[in-house]
Amino acid sequence: MASRRIRISSRALGPKHRVIVRVYDTADEMCDAGQRFNGNDLSGSGGITQGYITADGGFVPVIRLARGYLSNMIVSHEVHHAATGIYGAAVRGEPDGEHLVFTNEPFAHLYSDLFDALVNALYAHGYYGERVA
Repeated sequence: MASRRIRISSRALGPKHRVIVRVYDTADEMCDAGQRFNGNDLSGSGGITQGYITADGGFVPVIRLARGYLSNMIVSHEVHHAATGIYGAAVRGEPDGEHLVFTNEPFAHLYSDLFDALVNALYAHGYYGERVA
């Protein structure tokens, strides 16, 4: 099983928050890696976001993606999970507060649906042929 590790980060909240992204060749490999991480059966997932708490109470998301499942919808959905986990940890001291939980599926679906619709509309209107700063 091969995967590519990509590291991304943001300082939007002040200190640097990092996210680990793993891209697998197949969805089965992705799901197997996710199951090894926490023991949950993740069969059939299009993308997975998991994470761990650091010694200082920060949250480090691990986004798992697979070739063939890299649509705007899936990628934005998983990034949303990562961002809410980081934000929840930063403002509440834990990633599992009420709605600021990285496992909040309705919130992630709302975000990814709107994001996907906007990107598709921008493409349809020709805006994504231009360089955006």
